[in-house]
Amino acid sequence: MIMSSIQLFDDAKKFLNPQQQNLLDDVETILQKMKIEDHIHDYAFFVAPIAKAYEGFLKDFFLKIGIISITDYESDRFRVGKTLNPSLRYKRFSVFQKLADIHENGEELAENLWDAWKFGRNEIFHYFPNVSQNLSRNEAEDRIDLLLKAIIKAGEFLINNKDIIHRSRPDFH
Repeated sequence: MIMSSIQLFDDAKKFLNPQQQNLLDDVETILQKMKIEDHIHDYAFFVAPIAKAYEGFLKDFFLKIGIISITDYESDRFRVGKTLNPSLRYKRFSVFQKLADIHENGEELAENLWDAWKFGRNEIFHYFPNVSQNLSRNEAEDRIDLLLKAIIKAGEFLINNKDIIHRSRPDFH
């Protein structure tokens, strides 16, 4: 595991709930135990637990800043990728657009969250014909870093914009 990733894991965990932190711990264990490049064709499994934690974090984040309801948050039909997709930003359910509208840096943050979703989750879990999907260990570690950095950026947004959050979510503490 590269040194920057160790610090990224620690920094990201500050913004995650205990269940999400456990998923990051699992990845740290895997990375430590598999120290050399083995003959594995696809290291996407390194990324999967963090992608899962990222999805949970995003739902928490969207709820905290008041751009989804508790009903959406608890629903098994709410789709983070669909609502975060910039191609669908002008639909009424667009989290991307709501985030862009909530703050002057909201669109930049939404783009960052989308990129992490697209490369750190969608390309990990979905199969696209005629596209090489296999990740080398280094590519998997790069995707992990991308997801951790997105969590940190969104977490810092929460800390630095409490006034916005309190306006949109008076029940937020």
